[in-house]
Amino acid sequence: MSDELEKEKNKVNEEELSFLSLVYSLSQAAWSWLGKQAHPVNNQVQKDLKQARSMIDMLRMLQKKTQGNLNPKEQQMIEGILADLELNYVEESSKPVSS
Repeated sequence: MSDELEKEKNKVNEEELSFLSLVYSLSQAAWSWLGKQAHPVNNQVQKDLKQARSMIDMLRMLQKKTQGNLNPKEQQMIEGILADLELNYVEESSKPVSS
C-alpha cells in the first residue's frame, strides 16, 4: 500500500511541476513581449503589446479552466503572475508610441 501512495505522491508532484513550468513559460514570454526582458532566442529586447496581451489572455484562460483544481501554491502563483503582468501591460500600453 505504501508503494501506491508513493507513486500517487510522485504523480502529484510531477503534475504540479509541469503546471508551474507551463505558467512560468507563458509568463516569461509575456515579459519578453512587454519589452521587460531580452527575448530568450535572440537575446534582444523586443516590444509587442499585442503578443504580450495574447500571453496574458492565455494565462487568464488557464486560470479559469483550472479553477477549483489548483492547490494553494499553484493558485497563489498564477494570481501573482497575472497581477504583475496586468499592471505592467497597463503601464507599457499607456506609454507614448515611439517612432
